[in-house]
Amino acid sequence: MAMRKSHEKEKAVDLPPTGDRNADPITGEAGAHPIETGVGAAAGGVAVGAAVGTVAGPVGTAVGAAIGAVAGGLIGSGVGEWIDPTVEDEWLRQTFPDRGYAEGATYETYEPAYDYAREADARSEGRLYQDVEGDLKSGWEKTEHAASLPWSKAKPAVRDVYDYRHARRYGGEAGDRYAGKSFAEVEADLKSGWGKTKHAAGMTWDRAKDVVRGAYDQTIKLREERLKVSKRPVKAGEVDVRKEIVTEDKTITVPVEREEVVIERRPGSGRAVAGDVGDTGREEMRIPVRAEEVDVTTETVEAGEVDVRKRKVHDTEKAGATLRKEELKVDERGDVKVKDGRGKGASHR
Repeated sequence: MAMRKSHEKEKAVDLPPTGDRNADPITGEAGAHPIETGVGAAAGGVAVGAAVGTVAGPVGTAVGAAIGAVAGGLIGSGVGEWIDPTVEDEWLRQTFPDRGYAEGATYETYEPAYDYAREADARSEGRLYQDVEGDLKSGWEKTEHAASLPWSKAKPAVRDVYDYRHARRYGGEAGDRYAGKSFAEVEADLKSGWGKTKHAAGMTWDRAKDVVRGAYDQTIKLREERLKVSKRPVKAGEVDVRKEIVTEDKTITVPVEREEVVIERRPGSGRAVAGDVGDTGREEMRIPVRAEEVDVTTETVEAGEVDVRKRKVHDTEKAGATLRKEELKVDERGDVKVKDGRGKGASHR
């Protein structure tokens, strides 16, 4: 746990800064002295807690005093050291989608209301939202943002900032009071104490717990970027499938038949015949000869069929980006010792 500042339990002198008190940003009246108010709340809270704890005896008195110091008033007047603007903005952004008023809107829509609440709380640190709601409304209606974001819509966003800051102060002051104890050891007491505060009406313990713990432990969250890959279907192209006529010259060999005349000659017998040569008249023979002729025609037949379909194939593509991450840097000044939680927790100076 980080080293914390100690708080005086009673006011003996006019603590610095002396002189005029912080003016209230809404009413202009003198505001609470940040350190003095914290001191007074501590004393009052311890007294109330001690009175309740006395019923259980000396031990109960001690425990009751510690709880009372946190729940009885320190929450509303802790010094601004517990508020880290970066952590606060991160919390608001991360939890924004869960807000009822966030539906259909963006974080930027309500950012003016968050900024307004931060400034108002910083100038009158420790005052409860319930105590300044009327003045906050009046002040908001005088801003340039009221036209686009009326108070009825800005109000829950402003309240969120106040609730967050009350929870941070509650956790920070509790860390001082329970120094040396882990959050887990005192969580039950802190939950009970939170339920007794006025802040519980606007922010349940379930919502406040992480905020309180962050301030209690003085935790610094280190973030880093990771590659987040998503895929979406895109049109890579298209394929046209159609039929078209092509021609080719083709020759085939066809067997055919034809008739031909065969003349065979044989020698005569040599015997004498009646009559002279030529007396028998003209003798001739007509023999028809046939042959097969090839006629070429075409006919259409089914040559085959084609199925056209799509299929998915798996491939890989490389995607890259430059990533950033946060690392903890510790700057040491003066005669200090720092125990680093890395490895075996070696100390260095």
